Amino acid sequence: MHSESSQQKLRTYLAVDVGGTKIQASVVQGSGEVLVRQRHPTPREGGPEETLLAIEAAIDAALAAAAMKPGDLTACGIAIPGVVDPDTGRIVVTPNMNLTGVDIRAHLQRRFDLPVAVGNDCNLGTLGETWLGSARNARSAVGILVGTGIGCGIVSEGRLWRGAREAAAEIGHIVMEMGGPKCGCGNLGCFEALASRTAIERQLREAVAAGRKTVLTEILEGDLSVIRSSALRKALEAGDELVTEVMRRASEVLGHACMTVRHLIDPEVIVLGGGVVEATSDFILPIVEKIVGSDQLPGAREGGQVLLSALGDDAVVLGAVALAREHVGRSPFEKRFAVKPAYPQIDKATFGEVTVDDRIYDNDIVIDVDGKVKDRKKNKAKKLYGSAHTVGPEELKKLCRGGPEVLFVGSGHSGQMDLNEAAREFLSQRSIELEIAPTSEVVDAYNDCPKRKAALIHVTC
Repeated sequence: MHSESSQQKLRTYLAVDVGGTKIQASVVQGSGEVLVRQRHPTPREGGPEETLLAIEAAIDAALAAAAMKPGDLTACGIAIPGVVDPDTGRIVVTPNMNLTGVDIRAHLQRRFDLPVAVGNDCNLGTLGETWLGSARNARSAVGILVGTGIGCGIVSEGRLWRGAREAAAEIGHIVMEMGGPKCGCGNLGCFEALASRTAIERQLREAVAAGRKTVLTEILEGDLSVIRSSALRKALEAGDELVTEVMRRASEVLGHACMTVRHLIDPEVIVLGGGVVEATSDFILPIVEKIVGSDQLPGAREGGQVLLSALGDDAVVLGAVALAREHVGRSPFEKRFAVKPAYPQIDKATFGEVTVDDRIYDNDIVIDVDGKVKDRKKNKAKKLYGSAHTVGPEELKKLCRGGPEVLFVGSGHSGQMDLNEAAREFLSQRSIELEIAPTSEVVDAYNDCPKRKAALIHVTC
C-alpha cells in the first residue's frame, strides 16, 4: 500500500508553457486540477542561457507556491513554440525565440532530477482539449490556435500526429492566397499572414496610414504598434467599421481553413482557441460556422463540428501534463490510469441553505471542476441582467474553467433561476452538458454523477 506522500508523487506533475512573452509553470494533479500557476516574463534580450534561467525561475516559484520539492513530483511536461524532437528532447528551431538547438530535456533533468517530456505548444494545446476539453468525447480532433501566429495540432485516438519530420500540423503556413502578403516564414499568402493577430494588426495599421478612422486610436491612446486581442474585442463591441471589416475577412479565412481541414483530415471535431478567438469568439464563430455549414461536399455521416476551446489558457498546460503522464507510462487516455478530482458531497439543500461535506452555506454556491466550493458572486448577474436569477456566459467562463463534462444547475426550490440563451450557447460551443432542475432534485444527480463536473446551486426561490 502506498503512503500518502508516495500517492501524491504518483499523481502530481509539473507543466511549463514557454511563450514568446511569458513563461507559465504550473503544478498539476494527475486529474488535471491546476494547483498553482506562476507566470514570468520571457527575456527579450540575451541568449538561450537567459531564457533557461527564466524557465528555472518560473519552476522554482511554482514549486515554492505549492510547498513542494522536485522529488514530490512524478514528471515534467514542457511546451515549446517551435519544432522539437520529442524522442531526444532537443529543440530543433524556435523561429521567434532564442532556444534553437538547446537540449531542453537534458538541461531540466539535470537541474530538477525529474523525467521530462518535450512537445510543441500547439500540439499540446490540442492534446489538452482532447483529454479534458471540448474534444474529450471525440476520437479525432484538430485544434487551431489563433494568436500572434496560427498553430495547429492533430490528435487521433489519444495520440498526437507528429509527422515524419516532427513538423506536422503547421496549418499556419498553408497558402490561402496565391501571391498574398509575405509571411514570417518567407512564403507568400500563408494562412498566418492573413488571419493571425500579427496579420490583423498589419492590416489595421495600413488602413489607418491610408486615412481610415478607427476607435482603436482612442482605445490605445494613439499607439497602434501593438493591438491586443482585448482591444479588438472592445472595437467590435463599439461597432467600429474598420475593425469589423478586417476581422470579418480574417474570420472568413479561418472558416475556409476549417473547411479545408474537413476535406483533408475529416476529424470528428475542430477546436478553435488562442488569444484572438478567446477574446472575439462571439464575432468569429458564427462566420466560421456559416462557411463550414455551406460545404457542398457531404460525408457519409455527421462530423467535423467546430467548437471553442473549453480550457483556454490551460489547454497547453494540461496537454503538457498528458504528455508527461504518457512519458512515465501513465497515459490519461488509458482507462486504468484515469484519475478524477475528489468531489464534495452535497448533503442536503433546504430553503435558504445548502450543506456540503457537513458545512452549511446560507448563500448560493458554486462547485468548480476541481471540487472547490465557493460562494456565488451575484453582483455581475444583477448588474448585467437586473436579477441574480439569470445566469449568463460571463458567470460560466470562470465556473467552467478546467472543462467540466457536465454542469449541474440547481435552479432554486421553485425553479426560478435559469440560463439565458447566450449561456446555453456557451456550454454547447464547448461540448459541456447541462443538467438543470429545482435545487432539491439536482443534489442527488450531482452526487451520483461519475463525470468531471461543476455546479451552481441556488438556495432560495
